[in-house]
Amino acid sequence: MINNYGWKGTFKEFSDINNDSLVNQLCLQIYNQTTQEALTNPTEESAPLQIRAWYDCIQYLKEEILFFVHLPGFLIFEYEMVRSGGKRPDVLIFLPGEVLVLEFKSYLSVHDAEYTQTSLYIRDLQEYHSAIQNYSFHVRGALVVTKENKTFDPIPKYQIYKLGRGGLKHLIGMIEKRMANAPLISDQKFLEGVFQPLPSIIESARAIMREEPLPQIKTLKSSNFDFVVKEVKSIVEMAKKNQTHHLVLVSGVPGAGKTFVGLTLAHDIEKAVYLSGNGPLVDVLQDSLKNKTFVQALYGYKNDFLKYRKVPEEQVIIFDEAQRAWDANRMKGNQSEPDIIIQIAKHKTWSVVVGLIGEGQEIHLGEEGGIGLWNTAIHGENILVHAKHHQSIFPNALQYHENKNLYLNTSLRTHKALKYFEWVESFINGDFGKCKIIADQLINERFMLKVVNNLDEAKTYVQKLYEGTDKTYGIVISSGIQYPKDVKVIPFSQRYVNPKPHVAYFNYPDSNYHCKNLEYAATEFHVQGLELDMAIIYWGEDMQWSDSGWKFKHLKDDTEDPYQMKLNAYRVLLTRGRDGVVICRNNNF
Repeated sequence: MINNYGWKGTFKEFSDINNDSLVNQLCLQIYNQTTQEALTNPTEESAPLQIRAWYDCIQYLKEEILFFVHLPGFLIFEYEMVRSGGKRPDVLIFLPGEVLVLEFKSYLSVHDAEYTQTSLYIRDLQEYHSAIQNYSFHVRGALVVTKENKTFDPIPKYQIYKLGRGGLKHLIGMIEKRMANAPLISDQKFLEGVFQPLPSIIESARAIMREEPLPQIKTLKSSNFDFVVKEVKSIVEMAKKNQTHHLVLVSGVPGAGKTFVGLTLAHDIEKAVYLSGNGPLVDVLQDSLKNKTFVQALYGYKNDFLKYRKVPEEQVIIFDEAQRAWDANRMKGNQSEPDIIIQIAKHKTWSVVVGLIGEGQEIHLGEEGGIGLWNTAIHGENILVHAKHHQSIFPNALQYHENKNLYLNTSLRTHKALKYFEWVESFINGDFGKCKIIADQLINERFMLKVVNNLDEAKTYVQKLYEGTDKTYGIVISSGIQYPKDVKVIPFSQRYVNPKPHVAYFNYPDSNYHCKNLEYAATEFHVQGLELDMAIIYWGEDMQWSDSGWKFKHLKDDTEDPYQMKLNAYRVLLTRGRDGVVICRNNNF
């Protein structure tokens, strides 16, 4: 039986086991081969290197464990964090009330990405492992450089330690006094615990389709996600009972789960449809789900009504990115998209239109009307409106219910980095003093915010960070600019090309367009509503800082506020990374 770990045992059992025997067990569990088979015919190119690394790690631990073998505790080698993209911390040490995450390196030159990797292991175990949460264990970690003579070096930037020879005994001696009366979890209880990381939007959609429960993680439990879904469902029941028509606006910070709310409602409510005018998002989700009815394109939905007067049967219409609805000019007529949706809704005996609002993300021509278009659309239509906005925004409502509970208050995209979106707003506003203060706070939240001077440095960082996992990373860039020579941008999709390049960027690892190949960059239009584990933002010449503020180039024509549209484009790019972002600046940044 292949376990989700390589080896486990008490400190005494580890001290007594023969090194060759332990490495052989690791080979059997990880590679399903004996040590000799792995050396002569490895299933992975890295197998011999890994075996040498195991011997080096074991030898270091054998020397250190002499100083704490008397303590209650145990070790686990190569614990696989299921659904984490193949992540395996080298060694976990369990002590009363404490878990130590150890990553081992047998060379002296340590890359920033390796510090980051250790830091993210700590975050993931602390935030997403049910047993660690239930027992309120403290998780800390260290990068162990086995050839390093210096014993103990705190690395505040990553909230970890760098240990050399003698360093582990020093660390355990330092925390030993904290262990008094603290509980010690058993290895069985830990391994029975569930590791449930935050799902991406694509993973979320698949889980909803399979009717799987949401992961019961601290971030989700502390958010008001469930309450918002319940609130909207109660309004739907009210509309059905009273045969009335309602407009419900659900808003929140980028990454708070608005799309997730919409997909959940579309799945749970009878005669409901999820619509999006975001073509790339629809394409990627339909391809991921192999289903074209659960998520539908707004374009076809509205055109069926306009051209053929075909009234769809759904009574609950969920409109994603409702603030980006097209105005009448963009529609080349006298009706906006909200006008059309409200018309469709009013053909029913009762209806609920749920608008999912992502504020400050209007990036297309004709999207600048924002939620004001919805107020215009409900004029004279006897629509009851529910939103967190002040009622003065909706003077045309038959009744207005100001409901603060229709605002998603926690980011699900950036794990626990709640301050990051405040950093983005400060950065967009040019308040760099506040950015510095928030950046220091982000260290505590283990959100990785890195600035580099060239693209090669950024590529090396993300490749080292996620080596051996299926975590996603990619280059994103502002559209419509003069692209640098070292960046190719995803081309426009021909109608019958399958898969489309922007779909391949997310869903097809073998394609040259795939994000992890780092050959092509995606623009704000390709990535809005979607996400990467780490986004490399190539900062273009179109938005550069000067003493007098932001200086813009390559602005969109025929927009009411081209400067705001450019700011919005960069707001979208800056909010795509789940673990963090790497900003690649040019010389003028």
